[in-house]
Amino acid sequence: MILYRSIRGKCAKLGSSFMTRRDLMSLATRALATAGGADFFAAWMRSAPPPPKFFTPAEFSMLESFTEILIPTDDTPGAREAHVASYIDFVVQAAAEYAPETQQDWRNAMTWLTAANFGSLPEKERLALVQQMAISGNAGSPVFTLIKHMTVFAFYTSKAGLIDNLEYQGNAYLVDFPACTHPEHRKV
Repeated sequence: MILYRSIRGKCAKLGSSFMTRRDLMSLATRALATAGGADFFAAWMRSAPPPPKFFTPAEFSMLESFTEILIPTDDTPGAREAHVASYIDFVVQAAAEYAPETQQDWRNAMTWLTAANFGSLPEKERLALVQQMAISGNAGSPVFTLIKHMTVFAFYTSKAGLIDNLEYQGNAYLVDFPACTHPEHRKV
């Protein structure tokens, strides 16, 4: 199955490099502007996202599992703590107003995961399937790329990703610029 989406009037293979960070930011900004957007983001930041509105419970469970494979919890928060699946659900639900093709892309992705029995596979087999999907040119590659792009964006714009993981401290400036301490980087 090949998934396609239209971006800026171009027909491109789903998950290709045409989906930029700017496109994702635009999607998120528009989602915030929709009815209920401010309420969702306030709840999402408090770590209490609402139940899914776009995905079925089975699809949402698969999406959560997939995002947790991509960004697992270790000594820092992962996709689960950042409520990445809830964020994706909200953005895709909000896309109905301005980018309905986005919803079709996600429906196709969930259909592909369901056909691959992703939801019923044991954890090790899920990981193996995701690793296979990550290889460019495989049947699941467009699905992997779609989920990966939105997962990374959702995680690193969340409190868990931006503050807890990256330790972002706001717009600060450096009085002194510390030199790199890695000897291999000192070569000109």
